[in-house]
Amino acid sequence: MEINFKDEVKKYEEDLISDLFELLKINSYLKEEKSKEYPFGIGPRKALDKILSFGKRDGYKVKNVGNVSGHIEIGEGDELFGILGHVDVVPANPDEWESDPFNPEVRDGKIFARGVLDDKGPTMAAYYAIKILDNLNVKWNKRVRLIVGTDEEVGFRCVKRYFETEEIPEEGFTPDALYPLIYGEKAQCNFRYILKFEEESKNEENEYKILSFESGLAKNIVPDKAVVKLEGNIDNLKNKLKECAIENYELSKKDFIILKFSGQAAHGSTPELGMNAATKLAKFLCTLSLDKNAKNYMKFIASRLDSDPFGNNLELNYEDNEMGRATYNYGIFYYNSKERKAIIEADSRFPAKFNLIEKLKKLNLKNFNVDVYSNKSAHYVPKEDDLVQTLLSVYRKYTNDYKNDAMVIGGGTYARCMKKGVAFGALLPDREDTMHQANEHMYIEDLLLSVAIYAESIYKICCKKN
Repeated sequence: MEINFKDEVKKYEEDLISDLFELLKINSYLKEEKSKEYPFGIGPRKALDKILSFGKRDGYKVKNVGNVSGHIEIGEGDELFGILGHVDVVPANPDEWESDPFNPEVRDGKIFARGVLDDKGPTMAAYYAIKILDNLNVKWNKRVRLIVGTDEEVGFRCVKRYFETEEIPEEGFTPDALYPLIYGEKAQCNFRYILKFEEESKNEENEYKILSFESGLAKNIVPDKAVVKLEGNIDNLKNKLKECAIENYELSKKDFIILKFSGQAAHGSTPELGMNAATKLAKFLCTLSLDKNAKNYMKFIASRLDSDPFGNNLELNYEDNEMGRATYNYGIFYYNSKERKAIIEADSRFPAKFNLIEKLKKLNLKNFNVDVYSNKSAHYVPKEDDLVQTLLSVYRKYTNDYKNDAMVIGGGTYARCMKKGVAFGALLPDREDTMHQANEHMYIEDLLLSVAIYAESIYKICCKKN
């Protein structure tokens, strides 16, 4: 049975975009409410209910699992093929967007909205792929289950809860990354540096006292804004800013001085692509005469973390041919002199053969303790595996892209939830990656292309050909 999937997808374009817009209008940023009805907040639950409602409407098997995850199932057979997507999103600051991040708009052939690329658009592309196949009355030899989570951006607790009671697919993919295909994911570790506060000397005189320092929305995003509140002489501060040739800052004073720095956001798995506003601000603050604890905090950031996404300054660097380099994103900064609390949240992605945890335990830092609170092992499917090669061949058929090859990344996706799982699309190699950034967008033509790629891939793996 020969199917022209591009032609089939065109028939569903209007319905696909209509459904996707409904999903994108829901602000599904995770908020800890810890209620049975809304374990991760009202938004993620609403988004889960919305996508499951599409499955109910279209007559498929639908199940909500603990109000944190769920699935839509199509097909027949003993074996289960999984497609894992998520409907939670990272925060969006409306002031940084050209349009409302939760009121999707089409401009220049692109849909602008938070989550359109990560991961509501690709997840809906996968849903329409299996819907199109079923409407074509294909003969299934496997069941296909679209599994949807609501906590991918924070902790994967949604899929952990899901697989406590539900069947684990033998193999599958997640439409939550890049094309051509990702067959390996680095290990991931979250840890924090905690400042050891010291007693201030009564005789100590400093020009500035830091009241608070804050930056970052999530540990897996390079912070693009940082703000410090301090006491001191604002005129001298203006002169110092000019002397250091600082640009992209805001300075004001009411009861205290407020100084804001800007940077460039990037995904935490590729911190080298961003500019960390917090480390840049800390580096500048080190040029001032500061109180003791603020000085210890800022000096550590400026000397050990700034401009060092690969961990060289702390001797945490590592690289191998199989999985590349270890990376370190410093995503959340919080210093408060009144609370006597100061932390730096780090997100590291590193090769399977590197024992980062042991390295962190051996760090001997004068003014900081290190707290490791989360660790995920690396995930790997052999590049020669039939699943990898089938998906790769379909991608190349539709794109004629033989230059780019399957890869290993630092990002952590749902692929690691399956023994034989890979990440497959939906960002094309020549497109700008706006995941986790202001003005996140996805080309409509790329969305439709992904539906065709997913449909033919699922057809080759899960359907009888005669």
